[in-house]
Amino acid sequence: MDQKVILRCRTGSRAGTSGEFPVKQYRTISIGRDPSCEVAYDPDQDDLVSRLHSKVTIEAGNPPSFVITDFSSRNGTFVNRQRITGAVKLSPGDIIQLGPGGPEIEFDLEPKPAAPKMTRLATELPAMNVAPVPGMTREASPASMVSPMVPPSERQAAIGKATVERMIVDSQKKSSSGLIALVIGVAAMVLVVGGLVLVPAVREKIGLGGKAAKLSPAEISKMANESVVYFESSWKLVDLETGTPLHHLVIANKQQSQAPAAPQDPAASSQGAPPQQQEIIPGGPENLICFVQSGGVLEPLLTSDAESPVIGFTSSGSGFVVSSDGFILTNRHVASSWLSRYDAFAGRVGVVLQNDDSGALKAIPVSGDKFPAWVPAKAKFKVTAGKLDPRAPLSKQISGIQAEGRNDFLNVTFPRNRERVQSKLIRISDSADVAMVKVDMPRALKKLELLDNYSTIAQGDEISILGYPAVSPEVTGVIASKEALTPTLETRLIPDPTLSVGNIGRIIRGKMGLTEALVSSFGDTYQLTVNSTGAGNSGGPVFDDQGHVIGLFTYSKMLRANDARITFAVPIRFGIELMGTKPVM
Repeated sequence: MDQKVILRCRTGSRAGTSGEFPVKQYRTISIGRDPSCEVAYDPDQDDLVSRLHSKVTIEAGNPPSFVITDFSSRNGTFVNRQRITGAVKLSPGDIIQLGPGGPEIEFDLEPKPAAPKMTRLATELPAMNVAPVPGMTREASPASMVSPMVPPSERQAAIGKATVERMIVDSQKKSSSGLIALVIGVAAMVLVVGGLVLVPAVREKIGLGGKAAKLSPAEISKMANESVVYFESSWKLVDLETGTPLHHLVIANKQQSQAPAAPQDPAASSQGAPPQQQEIIPGGPENLICFVQSGGVLEPLLTSDAESPVIGFTSSGSGFVVSSDGFILTNRHVASSWLSRYDAFAGRVGVVLQNDDSGALKAIPVSGDKFPAWVPAKAKFKVTAGKLDPRAPLSKQISGIQAEGRNDFLNVTFPRNRERVQSKLIRISDSADVAMVKVDMPRALKKLELLDNYSTIAQGDEISILGYPAVSPEVTGVIASKEALTPTLETRLIPDPTLSVGNIGRIIRGKMGLTEALVSSFGDTYQLTVNSTGAGNSGGPVFDDQGHVIGLFTYSKMLRANDARITFAVPIRFGIELMGTKPVM
């Protein structure tokens, strides 16, 4: 029989009710006044309960364990009348209370775990060398603690593992050195009496090491799926001086030329030869994109002329919820693409504009492999009048520019939903491919847990990635309008995350300082052994084997066609920095 968590509400607006939560289906059970909570209290009657008060977490294992933590509630969470700090393990029969005098909930399991075998009393204990605990007077030998000569009615109850854990947690709330010494003494007594070694859960609580059980990729996906969002964005580059969109200047490949008149043709001699067309790049495209040279570097020449292609594009990406009130992390190149390399030049043919010795304008062909790695927000030059005059010096027709990118829309869609939610760009990292956006939702969102393991991550560590790679087949839904005035029928993309699994292939450090050499011009990234992702997965969370987000998937690299493709992630520490206000110095 599959095990279930039973929460019986003893007092408050839910008194007399209970909830059943199968262990295989739930990772967390939230408690509070918000309607999205699994155990939701009445917002008006239970005013001691916070909107998100506490949560019960089911930790994987055999058997699983159950812990409760407080959501920084105003009135605190109590277990068996003791206020908790941090995570506290629950056992069947424990009473959870939401604030002093607040609603009470009884924690139970069905079926109940098997009772441990009763400890056998030893008639004689072997001699043991026990080091004295500082601050504790040793007045009796370990054997006298459980001497069989003491009548059963006067014997102290055996102290089990759960009791020790609870005492250790309680001890963290007391500063008395005597109480701390008592806890250490009790732990030592368990070791002496039972001949036991502390289990990992206890070792972890008292700082002796130990690590939580691994989660499978399937478990991570089930736990995190609803928090991974799909981005759709469209942006344009704008001239800050005029507020108008900026375009990349193009000129026609076929240019008019005046051919000399033939001497044997009197009519041509008197009227002049008809204009002829000559291709700048024979067999090239109809229009050529224009560049100018500045300091030995090619710079795109921009214009306000709408006949030229606009600087900007529409794209998709991924992101994930990092706070219950709607903050989301993604890549900078997803939420503010104008701050990243512009790849719309790919496959194009262009010209560099110059003046010849006579002052006339000339166009020198340039191949696509010579195009610069250009960032639109750093645009330098524009045509002042919008169009070029081929008879005027180039220097008198161009000027400097201040440009800024603006999103026409930046929409978020939650998994398996069809409704788009408008988001706002909040902050952009100036050192990493990370941005933070915000959505306003009336209900609390499920956030993912972040872990900065930058200093401990190791080559070969297992990882899982969730996101929306564009190469993955789309799922669409048919939407029929239910409004009489606008009867429509349309199809819309229904985002469904893709799970990818791999390892940390390499850890790349990039540091520059007065006393440090440049370690890598590639920046701080984790190289991944994951090839099932790609465009569209940018900004998706990268998880460790315990379900913590340790990075953001960012981009891939391929040297040549049909070569190996390498993928990369940005360490989550850059996302955590963006969420706070840590000073630079």
